[in-house]
Amino acid sequence: MNAPKASDVTLYIPARDAERTLCGVIESVTEQTAMPAEFMIVADVRSSDDTWRIAAQSGARIIEQNQGRLGHTRNLAVSACQTRWLASVDSDAELTPTWLEHLLEAAARPSEQGPLAAVGGRTEEALHTDADRWRAVNMPHNWGPAPFDNPFMLVSEMLADVEALRAVGGYRPDLQSYEDSDLCQRLRHAGYTLRYQPDAVAHHDRRDTLCSVLDLRWKYSAYRQRERLDNLPGLITKFVVNRTYCLQSLSQTIHSEHADTCALSLMLWFHHARRDLKAALDKWPLADAFVRSACLTRLEWALCDCLVRPWSELIEPISTALEVDFGAARSDHSDCGLAGTIGFDDYIASAARATREFLRSIPLGLAGPLMASARRLNAGADSCPFAIDWSALTITASQREQLRQISDRPAWDWTVDGECFINALGKSAFENPSIAYGSALPCERPPQIASTAIQDVECGASVALIPHLESATDPAATLRRVLTDAVAAVICYQTPATFIPAAPILQSRDLAGVCAQEGFEIRHFFTQAGLTRLCVERSASAPALDRGLEPDAKAKRTRSRPGRNLALPTV
Repeated sequence: MNAPKASDVTLYIPARDAERTLCGVIESVTEQTAMPAEFMIVADVRSSDDTWRIAAQSGARIIEQNQGRLGHTRNLAVSACQTRWLASVDSDAELTPTWLEHLLEAAARPSEQGPLAAVGGRTEEALHTDADRWRAVNMPHNWGPAPFDNPFMLVSEMLADVEALRAVGGYRPDLQSYEDSDLCQRLRHAGYTLRYQPDAVAHHDRRDTLCSVLDLRWKYSAYRQRERLDNLPGLITKFVVNRTYCLQSLSQTIHSEHADTCALSLMLWFHHARRDLKAALDKWPLADAFVRSACLTRLEWALCDCLVRPWSELIEPISTALEVDFGAARSDHSDCGLAGTIGFDDYIASAARATREFLRSIPLGLAGPLMASARRLNAGADSCPFAIDWSALTITASQREQLRQISDRPAWDWTVDGECFINALGKSAFENPSIAYGSALPCERPPQIASTAIQDVECGASVALIPHLESATDPAATLRRVLTDAVAAVICYQTPATFIPAAPILQSRDLAGVCAQEGFEIRHFFTQAGLTRLCVERSASAPALDRGLEPDAKAKRTRSRPGRNLALPTV
């Protein structure tokens, strides 16, 4: 395929109720150093503000939308596109002048794996509110500072091959959120390559409140967790997922420059539990408004009645932030409808038990900072003091041993996932693997070394097998050390079973960023609810590392294996 040019590109903006930001994004499009052949706005006539008038006066080609959700909006743009490439920018994201120019340059580079389907840029958050600052840490719209191929997904600000979009069936028209992630997964499963180019910068100008940012966080995960939101047993298993979300978010936040927003990570527990139940109730049509209210009230009561000091002091600030009076919740309507059934009583008991277990996992040394953060967030000012006493949160010897414990969830089963890894990296990569960090279950060892004890070796071998990177006290630094002398690696990271504030919990973007910075290409990428799994291989363009290797070993280090990206196994 020839290198794309600006004349091969149509750029569109999906716009509904976008009066506040639409003029800014339109102006950013007109200031591009590489001007697209055509500029479209898919304008929703159902907008309750001045969106339609602003779009009509922009000079862009207007595509009228009068029904459907965001996935349908994007399909209208795909159908109307008359060029090979289609660029998209949301109505609340402003582009820097060289955004499209950098994406076109990245799209011109050949792909060592499957054909290139899309290139996405680095979208940064504009920080207007405390909620925006928390969102920038916990819901970043970028993969960090290093470019690489095959990120798990690209955000909405991207340049895509229209033929590839049509080949996989376009966007899911019933989705308002997650439509971009769903499309990216189908592109990856079909063998296409996605590319991340951080030089193409946009600025996301969303303004959230404490409640709206948690609503957004819940919506981001609801589609992937949809099977758990259908029934009460599913809702009970969702508590485990929510615990992972909360602890990962709490760790990310306290280790960031926005640590004073950490109480939002605790509020997430109460918010998501309530939204989960509400989502299930909305699917049961014969549960009337009174029954639904009674069910939600009983859940609120269960979440708060089990709290003891110091956590009980957080009820008031949590209620204020989430706009729900948890403190006044009672079980007055426990005998009506669903709220009196045995199954619901089991669910309520599970909610209380899960809440107690979740709070017991947070060291009391964080109670003070969390309370200060909650008060500061509700005050909306810097008047409330905030500090974390890290000297009281150092990692002890017993905590190190807890980190080394193997997760309850296996990293992978070689009999199931081995073929995927071998096809991703090549069979020869596994002929003599001699690195593994931390303990490994028998099912996590390749067949040819299943009978050999895996040593805690950190360097000096060609292929790194890292089934439990979470067992390291500093997993990012450990990963860098392991990759130093590796040609390829299979990496798994799970949210640790034990929450230790001083040991950072990583996001999938952290792991992918380390691999990219160390000169590795991603061959396989899976992430869901605290689990991230990567197959990576040193790029052919990465410099060879001598370190006393034999000449044939140096050549082996810089090899690459072109091939299509495989469908990811179900976890």
